[in-house]
Amino acid sequence: MNRGVVFIDANVLVYFLDETAVQHEEVVNYLQRLVDNQAQMYTSHHVIEEVLFVVSRLSEGKDAIATAIQEIIAIPNLDLIEPAADFGFAERYVKLYRSSKVGINDTLLLQLMIDGGITKLFSYDEKFLKQAALAGILPVVKSE
Repeated sequence: MNRGVVFIDANVLVYFLDETAVQHEEVVNYLQRLVDNQAQMYTSHHVIEEVLFVVSRLSEGKDAIATAIQEIIAIPNLDLIEPAADFGFAERYVKLYRSSKVGINDTLLLQLMIDGGITKLFSYDEKFLKQAALAGILPVVKSE
């Protein structure tokens, strides 16, 4: 398995947290392989916000959100990557959005990956994976 730098999408973290999800075991196993191979993994506060929103909609109380963030934080080698604190970032992702086939939120994440030199994307969103591939960001192969 190539060590690479991997961006973790929201759907992966939702499946990681949801033990009833069909993809749960596959996600847990692949994340463990990434950890074992000392791959650097990144996500964004934009992704975290989306995951916590989903958790809040599916749970009965606010404690589930606190548990979810602690489980995410406990993933070794997972850090946050954030955009540059200037409007140049927004200008770049808006320009990218005009030529992309994904929504503005995914385009923001795509620009974040491009700016951060991230080479791989772990996602179950086929449309997002295809757009990322056009930018040279390869999908992870979960059977590696």
